Amino acid sequence: MAAISTDADAADAGTKNADPVVIPIPLDDDRNDARQQLSQETNEKQQPQEKQQQHIPHREEAHTPALNEKVDASLAAPKAVVLPRAGTFSSTLTALTAASSSYGLLSTAPVCEIPESVPPDRVTLVKAEKGDDYEPQGSKLKNNLYPAVGFLELANAGDFAANVWNQYPVPVYAIVFMAVGATFAGIMSVFAALDSRRAWRNVKFLRKQQIELRKAHAARVAKSQPTRDLDVLLSVIFRELGTEAINRWGLNMFMGAGAVLICVGTYLAIAGANDAIFLASNLLSGYVGNAPIALFGTINAFWAYYIFCKAQGHINAASKAIPGTRALALIKRRSRNVQIYTSINGTATLVGGAGSMVTATRWWGYVVLIPVILSSLFCNYWWRTRAGYTRRDLVPAGLSIMNADSLSTALEFASRAEGKIREQKKTPINAFVSDPTSLKSVLAFIQEHELLEPFSQRLVKDEGLRKALGFTNTPAEIEIDLLSLLALPNDQHPAVIQVAQDTVRKIGSKHFKYRERYAAELLGTYFAVSRHEAKHREKARPQSEKSGSR
Repeated sequence: MAAISTDADAADAGTKNADPVVIPIPLDDDRNDARQQLSQETNEKQQPQEKQQQHIPHREEAHTPALNEKVDASLAAPKAVVLPRAGTFSSTLTALTAASSSYGLLSTAPVCEIPESVPPDRVTLVKAEKGDDYEPQGSKLKNNLYPAVGFLELANAGDFAANVWNQYPVPVYAIVFMAVGATFAGIMSVFAALDSRRAWRNVKFLRKQQIELRKAHAARVAKSQPTRDLDVLLSVIFRELGTEAINRWGLNMFMGAGAVLICVGTYLAIAGANDAIFLASNLLSGYVGNAPIALFGTINAFWAYYIFCKAQGHINAASKAIPGTRALALIKRRSRNVQIYTSINGTATLVGGAGSMVTATRWWGYVVLIPVILSSLFCNYWWRTRAGYTRRDLVPAGLSIMNADSLSTALEFASRAEGKIREQKKTPINAFVSDPTSLKSVLAFIQEHELLEPFSQRLVKDEGLRKALGFTNTPAEIEIDLLSLLALPNDQHPAVIQVAQDTVRKIGSKHFKYRERYAAELLGTYFAVSRHEAKHREKARPQSEKSGSR
């Protein structure tokens, strides 16, 4: 893996000698002329590239095609001109090595069988349901777990007073505990319902991508084409979908339903003088109310064990493929964080389900729930801060899923970028572009690293900049494209650059942290799939030799 560099000093020296890629973009006030001129420049650059592709040696054509390499000629016409990428980075960052040679320009997105990963050059914002803010149109996988969901196990213990003082007349202090426990369980069921809506949006987003990938996989198999890239993506998206569907949506549905039953049963226990009410209370706050929690604990334990084993498989495969590299260390860190979460979460939900069934008749069952409650709070925090991530595309921009060097480079860059933003808080973009006073360079960085959506959200909050872009009022929909920003008068450029700096300063660290986690997931899966394919070939080889000897 010659493309992976672990020597930060040597890499920094390489970036010092790198020359910036400067491509003139018209900045006059006439936007139509600017678009036409930039389109002509892009077409002129594409012609030499096409000629170079015709002289590629035959031995390279025999290689496995990279992701998005095959393009339907009938749909290959570019839809929009994409801003050129920033050509150099600060010497404080590690060089992007040989695999980063593709970071020269952002080409227009080719249309192919797999959802594209080239960052868009425009963003559509729609009016938020509440307030005057705008939010991006479209969906993505979001790490937006409610912190309150961590208290669902505590809501499971809301029937403590009803089961311990299961007698009539009910003591006054027991009535107070019953009212508090039932109310808390009811409130937690509301948070479970709200979070289940968020989880279901993620499930629909992932399910849509999974269907597209399966269709592409079937088409590849029918044509006897390589499918490793699709196998990697399908493996990752399967785990993402299962985690959102089982570990989150399922938790909210089962635990939320259990909280509702416990809430009702505990309230009924207050009026236990009536025999019918007394029986209903015992059922709802006992076996019936705790059954959904026990069922979820069993299902979740199996899923947690599966994810734990997959994470260990990533470590084993990467250790053999790229020993002693920084990329391996990042994969290990990612996998260990996932294993910590799954081991504690799976154990806690299983024990919590069994303990909740015991509490129906034995008070000491609530003692068992104490570590379960603490574990639930820990897992909620750990997922939000160490394991979960937000992503839009299946593949980070400009990468090939068939190229381990490219994925390793993206993983290492995201890790160092997250640290550099924390170090250089006031002007974080200065560490990434050669000329931080150039609007073109700053916008290229924003686009390349998929920060255009949060940048645009902050941009429209500035009334002066919003009016300069032609939006005098507060319309229901706002479309912001990079060419419109480049066409702004020169005296507006510092304000736009400042918005970009503020965006990276506020969310840049978390943004690159998410990209690091996802890149580690992709690279670990790539090595695991490659290892599985190698074992499959080894098993098939003796069979072919036996058939040949006959």
